[in-house]
Amino acid sequence: MALPAINVSLPTPDINITNPSWDTFIILAFIGTSIIYAFFVSRERLAIVLLSVYSALAVVLTTPLIVNALSIMGTDDFFKYRLAAFIGTFLLLYVLYSHNLSLKADVGHVWWQAIALSILQVGLLMSSILYFIPHQYYASQIADIFFTSDVSRSVWILAPIAAMVLMRPRKVVT
Repeated sequence: MALPAINVSLPTPDINITNPSWDTFIILAFIGTSIIYAFFVSRERLAIVLLSVYSALAVVLTTPLIVNALSIMGTDDFFKYRLAAFIGTFLLLYVLYSHNLSLKADVGHVWWQAIALSILQVGLLMSSILYFIPHQYYASQIADIFFTSDVSRSVWILAPIAAMVLMRPRKVVT
């Protein structure tokens, strides 16, 4: 009995820098932000931003008061208010956490760890923001495949947590 063949080919986006499409914009924003972010952020800020993103997602997507308040908005403006609520909550929590928490992160001591975490963090933030924007406002195969599908959103949400666990320094037992 032969197993059916699985097609794992991905559509190749049309990337043209002289006439940029959404695919080009998404790729350039992801790569540029990840590289710049990796070199200018400290370990503690990485942890605070991750905590702020996760907290803002939890608040905006699951708090009944916010969900009900946003659901009475018009369908055309719903995503705008929801995106604004996410960004506003993220910024508020970032300010609160950065002033009130003293996080000493055990990860990010090595340059490649800081780059890996910043890539995962930028991916999580882009996935979260694109999740709130209806697909009709952007036409991007890259966004669909790598940021907004159920599998990719799950990966972006879980990967930073897994990376922080895997990058913890190992204590050698003697």
